[in-house]
Amino acid sequence: MKEELQELGLSSNEIEVYLVCLKLGEATVNRIADVSKLPRSTTHDILISLKNKSLISSLIIKNKTNYLANDPKIIIFGLKEKIEIANKIMPNLLEIKNKIKEKPKAEVFQGKIAVVKLLDEIIELKKPILLIGNQGNALEKIEYHPEKFKIKRTENKIPIKQILEISEESKKIKEDKYTQIKYLDSLKGSKEAMFIVENSVYHIILQYEIIAIKITSEDHAELSRKMFEELWKIAKKNKHH
Repeated sequence: MKEELQELGLSSNEIEVYLVCLKLGEATVNRIADVSKLPRSTTHDILISLKNKSLISSLIIKNKTNYLANDPKIIIFGLKEKIEIANKIMPNLLEIKNKIKEKPKAEVFQGKIAVVKLLDEIIELKKPILLIGNQGNALEKIEYHPEKFKIKRTENKIPIKQILEISEESKKIKEDKYTQIKYLDSLKGSKEAMFIVENSVYHIILQYEIIAIKITSEDHAELSRKMFEELWKIAKKNKHH
C-alpha cells in the first residue's frame, strides 16, 4: 500500500503521517509526532503539506489544533479533478507542440535490399508521391520492377506524378487514375532518383554501389516540391517528342 501511495505522489514521511492520522482520528501534532516517531517540527510541516493536498483537515478543540484524516475517497476525487484540468488544457499544449517543426534528420542506406525496403516504406506512408528519375537505370541497378511498386501503390490508392527520361523503358509506363507522367530529355543519363513524400525526400544514387539518402525536413521537402513543380511545367507530356 505504501508503494502505491508513493506512486500517487506522496513522500515516505507524508505516507507515515497520513496513515497515523487515519488510525488515530482526531489528534494533536505532538500525538501524531510521537506515533510517527518523527520530530514535531517535521510532523507539523508534513501536516500542512497533507492539508494542502486535501488529505487531512484541522479543527480547534479546547484551544488546541487537532488534525483529522479526510475520507480516503478524496484521493480519487482529486485525481479526477486533475484529469479534467489536464483535458481542458491539452488542446492548447498540443497546439504549442505542433508549432515546433521536427528537427531535420538525414539517414544513409546502402545496397539493393535497403533501397527496396525504402520503396516499401514510401508505400506504407500512403501519401501522394513526386518522383524524378531515370527508369532504365533504376531497372538495371535496383532490379526491382516498377510494376511491383505500381501495383502496391494503386492498391493503396496513392497518386504519383513522375518526371522520367525519354526511353523505351519509360514508354512502357501507362498513365491511369493514380499516375501522371511527363518527360525530360536531360534525365537520359541521370544516375539518381528522387522521391518526395510528405516531409521526407529520398535521394537514390544509382551508381557502382546503390546509396539512398533519406532527408526528413519540412523545409527541404517544401523546397524540393517547388523545384519539382517548376520542372513539371517544362517537362513534355508527349513521350515521343
